[in-house]
Amino acid sequence: MHLAGLLSDLLLALWRGTIDCAASDDVELWEWRVMHGDVWEAHGEAVAAAGQYLPRSFDRKPRNIAEKMNTGYKTWEFQLYLFGLAPALTYGLLPELYWLNYCRLIAGFQIICQHRIARSDLQRAQVILGEWELEFEELYYQCHQDRIHFIRPCAHQVNHLVSEAIQKGPPVCYAQWTMERTIRNLGQEIRQPSEPYANLSREGVHRSQVNALKAMLPELDEPPKGLPTGAVDLGDGYALLRKRDCRSAYPQGAEKRAITLFLDEPAPEIFKWARLKLPNGQIARSLWRESLKSMDATKPLQISRNVKFSLDGVIRFGEVHYFTQLATETIGSDDGETEWSFVNVAVISLFSLPDKELLELSSHVVASCTNHGDDEIRVIDAKSIPDVVTMVPHRPRLPSGVVEDRFFMVEKPGLDVASFGILPVDDAAEGEDSNNDSDDAMDVTETSHRLPG
Repeated sequence: MHLAGLLSDLLLALWRGTIDCAASDDVELWEWRVMHGDVWEAHGEAVAAAGQYLPRSFDRKPRNIAEKMNTGYKTWEFQLYLFGLAPALTYGLLPELYWLNYCRLIAGFQIICQHRIARSDLQRAQVILGEWELEFEELYYQCHQDRIHFIRPCAHQVNHLVSEAIQKGPPVCYAQWTMERTIRNLGQEIRQPSEPYANLSREGVHRSQVNALKAMLPELDEPPKGLPTGAVDLGDGYALLRKRDCRSAYPQGAEKRAITLFLDEPAPEIFKWARLKLPNGQIARSLWRESLKSMDATKPLQISRNVKFSLDGVIRFGEVHYFTQLATETIGSDDGETEWSFVNVAVISLFSLPDKELLELSSHVVASCTNHGDDEIRVIDAKSIPDVVTMVPHRPRLPSGVVEDRFFMVEKPGLDVASFGILPVDDAAEGEDSNNDSDDAMDVTETSHRLPG
């Protein structure tokens, strides 16, 4: 079965108190049993409400887990819930020691879910997941013989993820999703009803031969589909997609000031663009167009305008107002004539940096920010945007004691995880020898768009 589904089943059974309780034990003594009754119902509603903030590129959004958990809740929903939404939604709900232990699991699992994993990240994941398993046994099992069934095989399997990744590559290459997709595809290619297993074996051999040839000669592979009509190819996998303004117009207010500051000259007339295609296949959208759609429509809006980008060497998050092309004037180096070119940019409003105390407390899993809105509009290079992220509203009590409206960030599992300056296992105190630890990412061939299970 999928590891994400098994871990979800184990942790929720513990937190809800539905796991088998021996006659010599007492469920009322389990301090981690907090999700029951009205608390569980409210938690399910919070999960469903958060779903509308997940972009469509995140695939199936989690439904109300309190209502749908036992009626066809998909493994992908469990994965988005357990490894995306739940760390923030259970903050202040789970007792602190149990929440900290849970966040360690998520921190290690997020690293392992990536399609490309640096060796230093593997070292960090091994430490984190090893600590999680030991603490999990101490917190839940507590050396009680009547609780030995709490330690299911999936809890021990987590500690082997890194060693398996070193031997075989990232789990995305051999996860159950990958195998299920391959089996289904090979089954669809069988045309003769007689000797199905011999035919299936032959189709598998043929598929392997074709894949080997394409790996050696990439030009044999089918070329990617072209861009839709009206799109502008920006290179490096980026492209501006319509809709686009019919007429150019001068920007106004804070946006005008941001463009003027970016160009160091008066803001020109611009055409607004609604969407940006990213190299990872995601589509970043804009407030300009999404604000015209209703959250209560028959097909509710799933917000796709929040992005991750690098600003002055720091990972930041922002809400895209629109994309545009700014005409800039340069002097030719050869003949000294004036040349004009376009700079492709995104006009965004910044979110604040994540709350440092909560970020460190959660093992860099829960990034909680405030939205500066029009008070901090910036213009950034469109190619500095690698991913679309989710910013879900919540109202936590921060470690400082402050209670305020904020947004927590969720990345799609499998994409590069925002590091926020995390040091590798050999941190700055032992940094002199860190050059021996290569940070090169493992080279793998991605065989699935799904993640480890």
